[in-house]
Amino acid sequence: MEAKKVTAEAKVLLDPAASEWGQVAAETISMGGTPVAQQPSRYIRTSWSDRPIGNVRSLTVRSAHNSKEVFFLLEWSDPTKNDGYVGRDFPDGAGILFPLKGDAPLQSMGRQSQAVNAWFWRADFEDGAKNVTASGIGTVEETEKSAVAARGQWQDGTWRVVFARPLAVAEQKEQAVQLEAGQSVKVAFAIWEGSSGERAGIKSFSKTWRELTLEG
Repeated sequence: MEAKKVTAEAKVLLDPAASEWGQVAAETISMGGTPVAQQPSRYIRTSWSDRPIGNVRSLTVRSAHNSKEVFFLLEWSDPTKNDGYVGRDFPDGAGILFPLKGDAPLQSMGRQSQAVNAWFWRADFEDGAKNVTASGIGTVEETEKSAVAARGQWQDGTWRVVFARPLAVAEQKEQAVQLEAGQSVKVAFAIWEGSSGERAGIKSFSKTWRELTLEG
C-alpha cells in the first residue's frame, strides 16, 4: 500500500467527495470479525457467543500525503446510517492502527512491551477523531490531546470517512506514530457497524498488518 504524494491541502482532502481522491489508487481489504474468545468481558463473550461478529467484510482504502499531513479515505457499504445511540443500535465507527514499537501483535492490540497507536472516528463525533494507545486487549487509553482530524459522509448506503494528521507529532512521541515521506510503516484498519450492536472490541478488522509506504 502506498500513500501517494500530492499537492492538495488538508481542507481539500478532508472532503470525502473531493475529486482529488479520484487520482489516488484504491486498495480493497478483506475484513473479519474479532474473536469472541479474546473479549475481556465475560458478559460480552457470553452474549456474542452465538452471534456473528464483523458484518463489514470489505473495505476500500486510499492514502495520500502532501509532505506535511497524511490522509486516509476509507469506504465501506452500510445500508443504515447510525450516528447516535438508538435502542440497541450504536454509532458506526472506523479506526486505523499502527505499531508504536517493533512487531506489536495486531490481534491483541499490542502487548505490554510493544504498544500500538490507533486513530478512532465515530459517527457522532464532530469533525475529529480520538488518538488512543493500547498495550493489549482491554488496555485502550485515550490521549489528552489528539492531532487527528476526521470527516465522515454517508450517502446511498456507503460510508466515506477521511482521516488526516500531521506526519509527525513531536509532543506525542510515545503516544502517536511518527511518519516521514519515503519511509514505511505497518498499518491495519477496523470498522464498527452500529446497527449490528458492534462497539468496543466487537468489530471487523483487517487481520494482518499491511506495509504502508509514504511516497518520497
